[in-house]
Formats: sequence, structure tokens, C-alpha cells
Amino acid sequence: MMSFLELYQRSLLAGILTAISTAVMGVHVVFRRMAFFGDAIAHVGFAAAAIGVILGFSSFFSALILCVLVSLLLGRISRRSVGEDAAIGVLFSLTMAVGIVLFSVAKKQRSLTSQLFGDVLTVTNSDLLYLLIITGIVVFFNIFFKDALVHFTFDEDFTRLMRPKIDLVYQLFLVILAISVVVGVRTVGVILVSAFLIIPASTATISLKDYRWAFILAPLLSSISVVLGLFLSLGIDAPPGALMVLVQGAMFFATLFLRR
Repeated sequence: MMSFLELYQRSLLAGILTAISTAVMGVHVVFRRMAFFGDAIAHVGFAAAAIGVILGFSSFFSALILCVLVSLLLGRISRRSVGEDAAIGVLFSLTMAVGIVLFSVAKKQRSLTSQLFGDVLTVTNSDLLYLLIITGIVVFFNIFFKDALVHFTFDEDFTRLMRPKIDLVYQLFLVILAISVVVGVRTVGVILVSAFLIIPASTATISLKDYRWAFILAPLLSSISVVLGLFLSLGIDAPPGALMVLVQGAMFFATLFLRR
């Protein structure tokens, strides 16, 4: 009984930390219309984890390194190329295929399932430490730079004039976004991590006129979905990650309906 309670507490803490880090970064993702970007990074992490398994490296750190590099590359493409959507779409599909093939060749079906769907009920103390560190970095980063990034989104030329180092801040944002996605994959999987980025942030931004409050409401809504998802999973024996996303979706459509 005691071990079950400890497992549940660890899962709840992991889910809430994932909710906070992804939702806060998700507000920027929604403002900058980068939803497809987050999905692409998650799929790159999937392929990188497979490469790590094949070569005998840590799947987490191999995913982390490659995702950071690819996020910087995609950031440059999205700023300078006309066909960035096509480039991201190709990357999205290819990395998914590479990951599936490599996991299958390595006979790691369990790792494949874990990467695709995550498992918040099996997080370890190391996972919690990674989540705690990245959540702290996300909060710290946004305390100092969220206004600059939002201004950069809506008036790039003026922000460059007022903040000459804004490009460096944007690159740092891409790195932190990639790390947030990689850590979130461990909890909710490649398929659902983009929902944690997009749905709570979208719900918050359509609910509020002042964007600053979205950085508080989004993680709050996401955290509520984690608690409700875990609670429902105990009752109906369904994957908690999927239930969390269903709760987030219900919040989003309820908000749309109430606004009318």
C-alpha cells in the first residue's frame, strides 16, 4: 500500500512539473504559431532515442543533444526560408519512420511503446530531478525574458532596435523549448507531448485579454488536467496521459462555448 502511494505521489509530481514547463513554453509557441515545430522536435527526439538504444548510449541524452541542435536549425529555417512548413513536415515524417524502424530492429518494443505514449506511472527519481531542473529553468527564463519574446513575436524590427541581443534570447528559447519537449516525452510520450504545449496555452490565450496572465493560467489548467487525468485513470483503468489530454480538450472547447 505504501509503495503504491509513493508511486502515485511521484507520478503526480512528474505530471505537474511537465504541465508547468510545457504550458509556460506553450504560450510562446501559440503566440509564434509554432505548433508544428513542437511536434517535429518530439519526433526528432523519438528517432534520437532509437539511435541511442542501437548504439548503447543513453536514449535521454542522445535525444536531448539532437533535439537542441535540430531546434536551432529549424529556428533558422523558419526565419529565413519560404518553405519551412514543408521542411518541418518532411523532418516530422522521416524521424518518425527512422525511430520505428530502429526500435523494431533492436527488438525494443517496450522502449518503442514508452517513447510513443510515455508512462507517468513509471517515472524514476532521476526523471523527477530532470523535470525539476528544466521547470526551474523555464520559470527563471520567463521571469526575465517573456515580455521581450512576446514583443519580438508581434514587432520584430522594433524589438531588435530596443534589444540588440534579442536573437540570442530567441536561440535560448529554442534550446529550452527542445529540452522541455524531450523531458515531457518521458511523461506523456511523443504523440501527446504537443498537446501539453498547445491546448492549455490556447485555452489561456483565448480566455484572457492580458497575455501576462496566460503564463499563469496555462500551467494552472494543465496541472488540473494532470490531477484529474490521474484520478480518472485509477477509476477506469485507461492510460493517464490520454485522459489528461482529454481533460485539456474539454477545457478548451468549454472555453470556446462559454465565450460565445
